[in-house]
Amino acid sequence: MKTFSAHLQQWQNTLKEIYPEREIANIFRYILEDVFDRSSAEQLVQRDKVVDSTISEQLQLIEARLLKGEPMQYITGFTYFDDLKIRVSPAVLIPRPETEELVQLVADSLPANFSGTIIDWCTGSGCIALALKNRFAHATIHGYDWSKEAIGMAIQNQNNLQLDVEFQLKNALDAEGTTPQVDVIVSNPPYIPEIEQTHMRTNVVAFEPHIALFVPNESALLFYEAITEKAMQQLVPGGILAFELHEDYALATQELVQATMKFSSVEIHQDLSGKNRMLKAVRN
Repeated sequence: MKTFSAHLQQWQNTLKEIYPEREIANIFRYILEDVFDRSSAEQLVQRDKVVDSTISEQLQLIEARLLKGEPMQYITGFTYFDDLKIRVSPAVLIPRPETEELVQLVADSLPANFSGTIIDWCTGSGCIALALKNRFAHATIHGYDWSKEAIGMAIQNQNNLQLDVEFQLKNALDAEGTTPQVDVIVSNPPYIPEIEQTHMRTNVVAFEPHIALFVPNESALLFYEAITEKAMQQLVPGGILAFELHEDYALATQELVQATMKFSSVEIHQDLSGKNRMLKAVRN
């Protein structure tokens, strides 16, 4: 029988080739809190307590999954995003901190009492749409994705959080006819060229959905082109188009939007790491 401390030490030894020591400790702490309902205070008090066999076996199974590179969020089944608990599965991307910054960029561009309409293309888990609804209770928000599994997960999140967002199965690459006018279009679309898979971490390439990550090498701006076209048709004057960007294609995306001559302002914004990560454009 092992103590919690002994289990942590074992994780430090077996997972050291995958994660830094501090990250292993953080993962262990999150697992105890999120899976086994042990608060930080309880963990401190119980660190030298012998673990019962059921919990010990579960910890070993989780360790084996982590050793294969499976993301912790898929093991626990959820993550936190903009103060919301978001359910995730291999059907959807795990929301990143940079995407929280995209939500903040949009929120900072709107009045506190905003009650207009927002469309979130490539919504995935629904994290962007739900975070904006949580911030702007009177807004009408739609989340669209081409994955039936992703829309199912977004609807689960909507129900769990009791936030009124309309999620629908729609392909951002499909042309649309006459559409209603909206105030904001936001998207974190697939934007990684397929060739970059060889340079990415195993826990991303092996476990996260490729349809939400990758685009053909020859069409890196595929989704930006399609969504910008929709924005030209749908955004009201003064409406906002906001994208999360691939840092290597940020300037190309900016040039794409500027070339339409339909936007009075097309700005690149950096994330907290100093990378060109977001674009905001204002409709003429």
